[in-house]
Amino acid sequence: MHLDHDHPHSHPHPHDHDHDHGDCAGHIHCGEHADCAACGADPMTELLALMRYMVGHNTQHANELAGLAKKLDEMGNHTAYEQVMQAVGDFEKGNLRLSTVLASLDHPETK
Repeated sequence: MHLDHDHPHSHPHPHDHDHDHGDCAGHIHCGEHADCAACGADPMTELLALMRYMVGHNTQHANELAGLAKKLDEMGNHTAYEQVMQAVGDFEKGNLRLSTVLASLDHPETK
């Protein structure tokens, strides 16, 4: 069963889990508004902080999925286990791509 729960940011997140989301890397609005300069924050700083948060958040979800896959395998459904583990791999591939972009934004001189 999927339940809405509170996060320290404003977007809906329709599932339950037991990890801590921290404070969204400090001054992140997570989509509250596109113009971060309106509140006095540097837009690139906001973007980098949000991307760092999302990479960590995605890692947590990939780990949760791997745990679910293990339970499926233990219940004898190896086919479902394999499919969920492929999804975990997709999360990891996407996160690698995001991490590469993040690194290039953090260090633009290495582009």
